[in-house]
Amino acid sequence: MKPLLAIFAAVLGLSLSAGELPADTTAKIVKVIVNGAGGKINCRDSAMKTALESANVPTDGSSSVIWSSAPGEIKMLKGQHKLIICSRSEFLAMGAAIAITEDGGKPKIYLHPGNIAASGITLSDAVLKIGEKL
Repeated sequence: MKPLLAIFAAVLGLSLSAGELPADTTAKIVKVIVNGAGGKINCRDSAMKTALESANVPTDGSSSVIWSSAPGEIKMLKGQHKLIICSRSEFLAMGAAIAITEDGGKPKIYLHPGNIAASGITLSDAVLKIGEKL
């Protein structure tokens, strides 16, 4: 595990089992990403939107940073040059820029450099360092 990811996990107090990350944990990680990329996120998924709002992540339908869990939506948003964050690494091939997943009980962040660049949004160095580039 990369040292920054270990610190990040410790700060969040993560103790995870196999499967997808809980929405509240994912929201905390999204908050770190969004703080360095405009400060707000667009999210149509009601469960994730609730978790984001609980984590004090401002949601705004006009944001260029978007949470999506729908393959069709991801493909459409890619053409609009949005920074798409999702929970499945296979969505990176469809146009998502960042995937926040669970691996061995720990959070894992995957980055798609081409999709990040296409969004025109600059991510913080901390996010770039802890994410695994695909």
